[in-house]
Amino acid sequence: MTVPVFVAVLLAIVALGLGWFLGSRREAPVPPPPPDPYAPALDRLSTSLRRGEIGTGAVGEPAPVSALRRAMETGWIPADQSREEALRQALGRIAAFLSGAVEEPLTQVRDGDAELLREGVDRALGGLKDLEFFLRDPLTPDETHNLVPLLQQVTREFISDWETGVRFAAPAFPVRAHIHKGTFLDAVYLLLHNAGHFGDGETVDVTVESEGADARVTIRDRGAGFTDEALERARDLFYTTRPGALGLGLPFARKIAESFGGHLELKNHPEGGAVVTMVLPGA
Repeated sequence: MTVPVFVAVLLAIVALGLGWFLGSRREAPVPPPPPDPYAPALDRLSTSLRRGEIGTGAVGEPAPVSALRRAMETGWIPADQSREEALRQALGRIAAFLSGAVEEPLTQVRDGDAELLREGVDRALGGLKDLEFFLRDPLTPDETHNLVPLLQQVTREFISDWETGVRFAAPAFPVRAHIHKGTFLDAVYLLLHNAGHFGDGETVDVTVESEGADARVTIRDRGAGFTDEALERARDLFYTTRPGALGLGLPFARKIAESFGGHLELKNHPEGGAVVTMVLPGA
């Protein structure tokens, strides 16, 4: 056998041996991963939460899952109780409004005070219009607008209606957003009305600006500011700290901002007063 032939045979034997070795390694069974001790307990907890409950842990539940369950139990409100409480508060707010706007004036007119009846009827009709206004589906954005002249328009209307001063600040360039003009003006007017009331008639600051990709409309009053509870709940339907009101202003403004793809931000100013900012996607 010549040397080249011998070398070729040797290489072939080595290749076959290497292929067998690698093949045998690939065919070796892979041991299954150890079972996850937390998976069954977390599945049970997840199922309970979807039903609006905390549930109870099974015997032998892992300690971290039990600790999580106990932590949640501290502040847990079942879904049905949460809905019931929200409904109770909403009905209570409507009942209080109707009592003040309808029942009391009717009692007074029974005793001969027709002027008070007219005032009560006007308030009741106004409340019904506010409810209908809120329950309507918001109109979707239809055009891109420069917000500066729109805000100048609505602040002039507010000043004329309520004789409350407004300090307006805007950049020299347009601040554009894709909105529906009518519902935007309605939402801003409601925010101005809230600021005028809770600011005790003091001057209201209105600022419009661009920040990154957003357009921001900020309204600040000079009242007592939001309480901690109001910061959490002021955007909720029928929540208000104003006697005789339905609590629709901020929820409506929030609904409009979100229909435009934006949101509403609430905070207190360091120097006093509440600050509400409508953040809208810029255009």
